[in-house]
Amino acid sequence: MNDAMALDTGLTKRSIERELDLVAGAIRMVAGRGAPAVTLAGLDFGQAVLDGSAAAALAAGVIIEPLWHPDESGCDIRIRTRQPWADHA
Repeated sequence: MNDAMALDTGLTKRSIERELDLVAGAIRMVAGRGAPAVTLAGLDFGQAVLDGSAAAALAAGVIIEPLWHPDESGCDIRIRTRQPWADHA
């Protein structure tokens, strides 16, 4: 029983870390003007990742916002620029 609990706890921790890494990459991409916005969907720990990434988004000068599921069971996350995206044509 303890092994199963430890495995579950370890898997959860690694999953949250992976989702935090995905959001961090999206923050860097938007802050670096590689894209006007990035949306990460299908996150298992959206609210926790949102909370854990808010300071990094603020420091990078981008907006991070939750996109709540209709049943409010969780959220996807969008990272976007603060300024309008200039036409690159």
